[in-house]
Amino acid sequence: MNGWLAGKRARIEGDAPAITAAIEAAGAVLVADGEGDCDIWVHIAPHSEIKRAHEIGYSEWRANLDAGLDRRFLGAQKFAAECRKRGRGGAVLFVGAPEQALGADHAAAAGALGNLTKTLGVEWARDGIRVNSILTRTSEETLGHLAAYLVSDYAAYVTGAVMGVDLDD
Repeated sequence: MNGWLAGKRARIEGDAPAITAAIEAAGAVLVADGEGDCDIWVHIAPHSEIKRAHEIGYSEWRANLDAGLDRRFLGAQKFAAECRKRGRGGAVLFVGAPEQALGADHAAAAGALGNLTKTLGVEWARDGIRVNSILTRTSEETLGHLAAYLVSDYAAYVTGAVMGVDLDD
C-alpha cells in the first residue's frame, strides 16, 4: 500500500487514528484547514450520545442532523468548489456509524448521508470528484486501509458507494 497516495494532499476532519495513519502511510501529506488546496477530504463524524427516540429534544435532533449531514454536505460542497477552481478532481470520503448504531437522530442523518453520497457521486463524477462513504463502528487498521484505497487513484471508478464495515473491535 505504500505510495498509493504519493503527491496527494489530504485534509482529515474528525478523529480516526487508523484512517490518518493509513493515509499517511500511503504517502499523502496531511494539511490542516486553511493550509492550502488538498486532493482528498475525509470527514469523520463524531459519535453522539445514544438516546431513545422519545428522549430526543428538538435542539438535540437538529444538532445531530447538523453534525451528521449538514456540515458534511457544506464541507464537501466547499471542497468540490476548490477542486473545480483549480481544474482537478478529488476524493471525498465520509466515515461514520451505521444507521442503526446510535439512535433515531443519527439514523436519520446516516440514512440521508447514504442518499447524498450516491447523488453527489453521480453529479460530481463529470468533474472528476469522487464521493464515497464508510459506515462502521470499528476503528481497526482494516478501516484505515479501506479509507486509503477509496481516496486513491486505484479506486478511480468507485463513486457513490456506501460501504458497511463490521469488524470486532
